[in-house]
Amino acid sequence: MEKCYSCGSHIEVIKDQPYKFNECGLEVILYGITQYNCPTCNESYASIPNLPKLHRVIGTHICQKRKALLQPAEIKFLRKDLHLKAKDLALTLGVTPSTVSRWENGKKEIGEAHDRLLRSIYMMYASEQVQHIICKDTLELFQELPTKRKKIKQPSEIALNSQEWMTENTIGCVA
Repeated sequence: MEKCYSCGSHIEVIKDQPYKFNECGLEVILYGITQYNCPTCNESYASIPNLPKLHRVIGTHICQKRKALLQPAEIKFLRKDLHLKAKDLALTLGVTPSTVSRWENGKKEIGEAHDRLLRSIYMMYASEQVQHIICKDTLELFQELPTKRKKIKQPSEIALNSQEWMTENTIGCVA
């Protein structure tokens, strides 16, 4: 018999009912999740296995939506799942922390370029988590780019020796 965490009474086990997973800040419905309800204190909770993987699936689903820019709650979810503070995401995207705040609270819409960049960063992160590809220092690369850059005439030629492109660990990436 299962007991309630709050009051110690016997609880009901609920299976095969959809679960509204609002704890992530989004409207997500999960199927096949075991839920528990205490008739005494009316406390309810669910058993969600492998929460990090669930977050990757949600984040990937968000990034694959094609018809609209990211919504405020989606931006916040992606930032939190990237384990970034708003100021760190701002630094990564080359904007101010107040801009990220305005995106997340809906006072300003994220622009097309920043939307694409955030999705790209998240998808690289998700790939790292499932070990499809590991690109080290990607966030640091974006964070180190200056917010404002000047147009500088640079040579168009790129010179590479074979060791730079024939080894597995080129640019910190492995397949």
